[in-house]
Amino acid sequence: MKNWISKNLNSIIVMSFLVPILLVAFVSISHVTTFYGLANPFSWAVYLSIAVEIAALAALAGVSAGFGRFIYIPFFIVTFIQLLGNFFFSFTWIDVDSEQFKDWMSMVGPILEPMGIDADATNTHRTLLAFFTGGLLPFISLTFAHMLIVYADKTKSSDQTEPLEITPEQFEEISKKVEKPEENKTEFAPNNEELNKFESMLKKYMHVEVNKEEPTENKVEETVTDEEEVYFIDEEPVQTGSTPSDIKRLNYTKG
Repeated sequence: MKNWISKNLNSIIVMSFLVPILLVAFVSISHVTTFYGLANPFSWAVYLSIAVEIAALAALAGVSAGFGRFIYIPFFIVTFIQLLGNFFFSFTWIDVDSEQFKDWMSMVGPILEPMGIDADATNTHRTLLAFFTGGLLPFISLTFAHMLIVYADKTKSSDQTEPLEITPEQFEEISKKVEKPEENKTEFAPNNEELNKFESMLKKYMHVEVNKEEPTENKVEETVTDEEEVYFIDEEPVQTGSTPSDIKRLNYTKG
C-alpha cells in the first residue's frame, strides 16, 4: 500500500484538487440554473449556468497565467454570478419553520446579539445562513482550481530540471556506442631520419630565440669548425687568426 501511494502520489494530489472542483461545480450549476430560471426557460437556464462555470474556470486560468488586467473583468463578473446564484438558491431553500433552522438561530443568536442583530430576526438569520451555505461555494471551487494550476506549473518545472537517472547497464550500452573502434585509431611512429630533422630544427629554433633575447653589444658569436679556414691575400695564405695589422703588413711587404 505504501509503495502504491509513493508511485501514484502525483495523481492522488491532482485528484484531491479535482474532486472538490467537480462536485462544487456540479452543485453550483444546479443553483445557478434556478437563478437563471427566474428570467429564462429551463433549458436556457441550464446552458447559461454551464457556460458560467466554464467561464469562471477559464478566467481563473487566465489570471494565473498573467493575461493582463483585462482578464479580471470577466473573472469578477462570472464569480459574482456564481455567488448570487448559489446565494439565491440557498435562501429560497431554507425553511424557517423547520427545527434545524430554529436550532441555527439558537446557536448563533448569542454571538450576533453583541453586533446589534436581534436573536429573533428570522430573515437576517436566513440571509446569513444562505451566504455561508451557498455564497461561499464559488470561492471554494475557484480556490482549489487555482491551487491545481499552481501545482501543475511546479510539477512541470521540476520535471524539466530533474536530472536523468541512468542505470549502470544503460551507461555501459551508451559507452559502447560512443567509443570508437580500436582499428580506427592510428599512432605516429617517426623513423630515425625524421627524428634527426626534428632535432636539428629544434636546436636551430632554440639558438635563434636565445640570440634574439641577448643584447647586440654583448653578442659574441662562436664558430666551432673541425678545420681551420685559410684566406689568400695577394696569393699568400693568411690564417683566420691573423689580425688586421698582420694583413696590412703582408700587403705592404708584398708590394
